[in-house]
Amino acid sequence: MPNSLYVSSPVNALVQGILREDKTLAQILTHGDFGLGTFNDLDGEMVLVDGIFYQLKSDGSVDKATLSGCSPYACVTHFESNVSISLHGPSSYVDLQNTISKNMLSQNLIYAIRVEGIFSNIHARSVPKQHCYRSLVDVAGDQVEFNFESIAGQLVGYWTPDFMGSVTVPGFHLHFLSEDKLHGGHLLGCTIESGTLWLQSIDQMTLDLPHSTEYLEAELIKDTFSALNKAEH
Repeated sequence: MPNSLYVSSPVNALVQGILREDKTLAQILTHGDFGLGTFNDLDGEMVLVDGIFYQLKSDGSVDKATLSGCSPYACVTHFESNVSISLHGPSSYVDLQNTISKNMLSQNLIYAIRVEGIFSNIHARSVPKQHCYRSLVDVAGDQVEFNFESIAGQLVGYWTPDFMGSVTVPGFHLHFLSEDKLHGGHLLGCTIESGTLWLQSIDQMTLDLPHSTEYLEAELIKDTFSALNKAEH
């Protein structure tokens, strides 16, 4: 569906340790060509850009993901920006967030975010594959952080209103993928030397509800906002 965010499973399920679902990347791709998420067993971070899935591994390296693989959580859209802004650095991650916020039509909509440019620094992380069901906060304790210096690439992700926090990650959620497709991770911080920011405001959403035994038997009524915030940031 044009101008719609597709969410493959509520993020609350992931926060509570449901790390495996049977939704294939091929199925997810039918809903969009741009987005992010993760893979079964939290085996790295996901970037979908220009219709190609990339797996950002726990050592900061990148593999092209196979469409037969599965995801417990992914957010994708058909990316068509309606705002384009030139960035002149050095600009911090906070500066980027402020620029995006100033160009939002409303803070009650969703925004797809794409930045292409030269970065003097990228601070990112990923997590190793998990072999048991643990909460996202516990898993975040295993995260590996890394820094990339003087690197070209892009940021891919979303800004989502807080009131949607049980469905998808609220606030800014961005992943980094290098121009050569060799390095990447979940963005923790950055310094932008120069680049271009594209925004797409999104006013529709499609949410899939899984049918796995773990999901159907889960108690998803807990307020997971603080746990999700701690795990993501």
